[in-house]
Amino acid sequence: MSDNTTKIRRLSPSFMAGLKSNTGLDLNRLLQTILADHTLCLEIRENYINIYYRGGNLIKLEEKNGKYTAFFDRNYLLEPNSARLPLQISVQKITNFDDLTPWVDSIPIMKYEMDKFFSQRPKDEREFQQVMVRENNFGRSAKGSDYFICDIEYASAVGRFDLIAAHWPSSGAERKVNTNVGLAIIEMKYGEQSMKGSAGIQAHIQDMMRYFGANEDNFAALKEEMRTIFNQKLELGLIDNQKPIKKFNNEQPDFILVLANHDPGSQILSQELKDIESINLPFKLKFAVSNFMGYGLYQQNIFDLRTFLLRYEKQIYSK
Repeated sequence: MSDNTTKIRRLSPSFMAGLKSNTGLDLNRLLQTILADHTLCLEIRENYINIYYRGGNLIKLEEKNGKYTAFFDRNYLLEPNSARLPLQISVQKITNFDDLTPWVDSIPIMKYEMDKFFSQRPKDEREFQQVMVRENNFGRSAKGSDYFICDIEYASAVGRFDLIAAHWPSSGAERKVNTNVGLAIIEMKYGEQSMKGSAGIQAHIQDMMRYFGANEDNFAALKEEMRTIFNQKLELGLIDNQKPIKKFNNEQPDFILVLANHDPGSQILSQELKDIESINLPFKLKFAVSNFMGYGLYQQNIFDLRTFLLRYEKQIYSK
C-alpha cells in the first residue's frame, strides 16, 4: 500500500457534481437513497465511493476518466446462482440513466443477501464502526457529540485505522471556529480476543508509533486528506454541521481506544495496558466510555490512560 502522499482519498469535481445533480447518470438518486436509509454509510475513497451496510461493502462506484463502474461482491451470496438479483448486478459500466436504476432498485435485495451472509459470518467490529459513524455524523447525537467521523477503514503504510475523526467540541463558541479542529484516530476493539495478539492493543500502539515516527510529513498529509473528505461529506449532506473545516490544529493527534463489550472478569485488558504508561508516545492515548449507553463521542467521556486506569479499576483489573 502506498502511503497517503501518493494516494489521496477524494472525489473529482465531476463525481461530486454528479452526486449532487439529478441530471446525467442520476447519481443523485443513489445519494438520496443513502441519505434516506441510515443503515447505509457512504465513504469516500480515491475516485470511488464505498457504500457500506452492516460493515460490508454493498456497492463500490468508481470513476475513471469521467466513466463510472459499479461493483457488487457476489461472494456475499450464499447461493451464488441466486436469481433474486438481476444478472448485471456484479460489475457494470454505468453509461446512461437506465444503467443505475437496477442497482438502486436492488439495494433491498442486496441487503437481504448480506443479512444472510452476516448471520453465518458476522463482522461485529465493522458493524459497530458504522453505528458510530451514524451516531456522530448525522444521527440524533450528531449536534451534541464532539467528534465527527471523517473516514473508516483507512489503509496506511503501517496498517489499517478503524476510524479517523475530527475533534470539534460542540460548545457554541468552539463549534463556530473552523481553524482549530483536532484530529483523532480511533481503534475499536469488540470483545476480549480482539484486544490481544497481532491486531491487539499493544500492536496498534506500535503501529501508531511507526506511522508518526517514520515520516514527519505523515501527520500533515493525513490532516489535509481528512479535511478534504470532511468537507466533501459535508457538501453531500453526510455530516450534520454548519461549517467546513478550514484548518486542523498542530496539536498531537488523539489515539482513542473504544473497547466494546469488555468482560470485567477478563485479565486480557489489564495485560495489554501493562507498561504502556511508561512509554513516551508521539500521540495522546485516550479511552472512550459511553455516556450511559450508546456510541456518541463526548469529550467528557474521553479519558487519558492514567485517569482511565484509576476510574475503571474494578472493570480493568480482574479480582
